[in-house]
Amino acid sequence: MLVLSVNNNRSVVTFLVISLLLGGCAVSTPTNVSFETSPVQSIQGVVSESGGKFLILSGKKSIEITSRKLDLKQYVGQQVTVTGEYSGTTLYVDEVKP
Repeated sequence: MLVLSVNNNRSVVTFLVISLLLGGCAVSTPTNVSFETSPVQSIQGVVSESGGKFLILSGKKSIEITSRKLDLKQYVGQQVTVTGEYSGTTLYVDEVKP
């Protein structure tokens, strides 16, 4: 019969808890991500502004857009093609073409 002291039991429990917590920290690449396609996206639609945010209305979709380079306000109401990269659900626009 194996007898463990109280301190030994605490050490074992602590080790198991730490192992479980760190076990969830593994990094993996999602299987549905393709590194061969460009992250740059182009969307055609009408630019609108609502509540201080800009949107491009493309078909039945409404996509939030923003830009660090361009003043999007000048394109409100116009049919344009915007090109940029997504971060989350927002498209960061680098280029606007009429």
